[in-house]
Amino acid sequence: MNAPVDGGAPTTIPGLFQCGWCKRHYKRVDHLARHVRSHTQAKPYKCQVCPKAFSRPDLLKRHGAGHDSPGSRSKQATGTFPGQIPEAPARVSQACQSCATNHLRCSESKPCSRCTKRGMTCIWDKVLDDMDITPLAEQEPTYATDGSAVTPQASRMHLQHDNSEGTPDEHTRESMIIVQPSPAQDPFATCVTGESTMASHVFPRFPDIDLLTGQWTPMVALDFDMALNTELDDMDLRFLDTYNTHIPFEFGIEPALGPLSGSSENTSSNSTDPCRPAAMCTEAFRNSHWRFRPSVNDHAGAEDHNLSLPSAPIDHASPESRISLDRRVTCAKLGVAARDRILAMVVESCRPENLSRAIASFPSVELLETLFQYYLTSPIARADSYIHSATFDPNEKRPELLAAMAAAGAILTSDLTLTKLGYAIQECVRLAVPKHWERDNTLVRDLELLQSFLITLEMGIWSGRSRQVEIAESFLQPVLTMLRRDARLRRSGYPKTVICGDESSHELRGLWKTWVHHESFKRLTFRVLQHDTNTSMALLVNPLISYAEVQLLLPDSDDMWSASSVEHWKVAYLFAQNSPKAMTVADIMDNPEVLHCHGNVVDAVMMAQAFLSCSWSLAWEYIQLSNMQRTRPQRWNALLMTSRREELLKLLDHFRISMNTYIPLEEDVVMRLELILLHLHMPFEDLQLFAGMEGPDQARVVYPAILAWARSESARKSMWHAGQIIRAAKGLPRTTLQGPAAIMVYHASLALWVYGLLALDDVRTNSDAGNSLQHTQQVTLDGSESLAAQRFIQIGTGRPCIRGIQGCPTDAPHAEMFLPEPDKVMGAVADILRANHGGPTRPHLVEKLIQLMKGLQSSAMRTGEL
Repeated sequence: MNAPVDGGAPTTIPGLFQCGWCKRHYKRVDHLARHVRSHTQAKPYKCQVCPKAFSRPDLLKRHGAGHDSPGSRSKQATGTFPGQIPEAPARVSQACQSCATNHLRCSESKPCSRCTKRGMTCIWDKVLDDMDITPLAEQEPTYATDGSAVTPQASRMHLQHDNSEGTPDEHTRESMIIVQPSPAQDPFATCVTGESTMASHVFPRFPDIDLLTGQWTPMVALDFDMALNTELDDMDLRFLDTYNTHIPFEFGIEPALGPLSGSSENTSSNSTDPCRPAAMCTEAFRNSHWRFRPSVNDHAGAEDHNLSLPSAPIDHASPESRISLDRRVTCAKLGVAARDRILAMVVESCRPENLSRAIASFPSVELLETLFQYYLTSPIARADSYIHSATFDPNEKRPELLAAMAAAGAILTSDLTLTKLGYAIQECVRLAVPKHWERDNTLVRDLELLQSFLITLEMGIWSGRSRQVEIAESFLQPVLTMLRRDARLRRSGYPKTVICGDESSHELRGLWKTWVHHESFKRLTFRVLQHDTNTSMALLVNPLISYAEVQLLLPDSDDMWSASSVEHWKVAYLFAQNSPKAMTVADIMDNPEVLHCHGNVVDAVMMAQAFLSCSWSLAWEYIQLSNMQRTRPQRWNALLMTSRREELLKLLDHFRISMNTYIPLEEDVVMRLELILLHLHMPFEDLQLFAGMEGPDQARVVYPAILAWARSESARKSMWHAGQIIRAAKGLPRTTLQGPAAIMVYHASLALWVYGLLALDDVRTNSDAGNSLQHTQQVTLDGSESLAAQRFIQIGTGRPCIRGIQGCPTDAPHAEMFLPEPDKVMGAVADILRANHGGPTRPHLVEKLIQLMKGLQSSAMRTGEL
């Protein structure tokens, strides 16, 4: 049979129409359109009688003929639903040479009835009979492992050779194994070799026609007295046979096939579907905070009813007594006039029907004072890194800033009532700030309005509420545009403050306030840069700030910023003037060694965060190029991509070594660094699709790429970095594992879960390998680097595991959770989130992530029981 025109080395001139996915050529555009639908899985041709849909019109016509045939009516009495095509007998396990050569139906018994009737010698291969192979219709279909398209004769020889080497059950387990890419390719790249391979990837439980024995479907047997397309090529015929589980002719014979997928009798075949957990997890992803499904009840005033506080419970003398405030940051206290300005701002943004209740029960001065003090002192918010506490007087600040700080403090308490109050105030601030910008355009350069709006964005993006997340993602661009147009991303936007040494006290205080104003803008810009990076990491979207446009100087030292008086600030400023020139982020990225000479004149924490933000932009650029390389392998040189990644890895490793010799890295910085390294070694978006984010169909599409990745060295490096994220998360102070840190833990847990799920499948496939694993060395991924860890990463030996949290239910009876037990691993990670917060109430985002992890854990548990 003639091969179809493809992108290989055809003997004829290739067609003019080329597929953008696999580069195959076709001579007709309708053939190309039909082929593209095999990639997109689109089924635009729907039956008008039943809910079935098809990818091609001739399939729909054949299906429609079954509705009109007399046999369809006769079958209704025997349990067949109306309009169902009568089922044909199954293929025989092996056809004899004569029947196969003449494309005729053979019988299961040998010698076959046709040869016996005609007195011919029936020749067949007795190897299959000796192996006692069951009919193909009764066993799980076997798939090609090399992805190549072969002729019917070659396919029979290939099947016979395989069966001589192993049992049918072994071939059933190997049916899901997809060939890995060559080492020269990207570590998680996958090539599509043909339509038959594509069909087997998308429908892993459907048989590959290249391995089916017996006869090919003759065109004359498809006579339904309808105008069918008679220009089908050989690939079309093979695809039709692969797509349909029944032979489309010889109606009226009782079927030998069992029920189709979805019935209880097909449970055994479902257990071999590697994408089965995706179907279980789809609903968990649908309920996550990433998906906003608007309804008529979602609007700006939906939170107004929470602006009023209920009467204080008996066990609390006042609402503010629920907050544990250890210290104050500012000397001045909030006055009644400032509280009235906040209330006036809220009233202006509140809906009329909620006004009376909001005014009557609005928080008191004491509660508002406690809330914004709690925000300033919170180690989670780190507000004192960009809001100058020494000069902060709440009675002189804008009500929008005070309200935003109070709202953020209310949310950080994790108290249910105060959290509702915080989100209600946040919505009012989000509406009030743009009104000021619209009324007076000069206010787009106002520092306090920009600070208050950024606080509302931070509250929204980490709220765990899908509506708030989408709004926060959308409204970051205006703030960034205002800073960019005001030259706040460039060095020229910050005039240098000069101290001569003979200034009077009044002049020195003026210089201090001028410096505080410019330094506050600088730190606000770096805070926006960090927020942009956090949003990109959490939502997997492009960063809005390019690493090339961050040209402003790094923030001055923490000694200058935290000086409690003008005299202390002067001493720190004069000391910094004697140091070498100030640095930018580009200087650090060019040579991290400069930290040894200049590290004492910059804010080390903000410098590290800025460096990692720009590094994430570089890494994201590589990730996008890598994604394009996987879908279009000929576009970029593989050596170029490999060199790019190696340079990024070298840069991050150099930064880690330089920072460790300068100051100990905080857990938050370590987690961010390890997350970048994690994403450089894994296709995280594909991992989420495989886990069921877009449903089981998309999971099957990415399964070949995920399987190839899981067997590569990059996957094992990913496991190490994921374990290091878990290790750093365990060291975070109590209640601080939320916001971006919680998202990082989720990324690590999903990587461990997917790798463990595929490792579990490998253990099932090879029982001998599973037994040998019991005697290999344990590799603790959330521990210190060791020789065993290096062996695991480089050659794949060892039993990778993470350690559970002492005292948690998942920890008993074993302290180590091995990756081939993905349900226990996911449970251990969820316990880390629970243990960090404790108590009955947790932040909404953390609770959402725990529920998502429980869904993944349950799906892995049910998969392991099969």
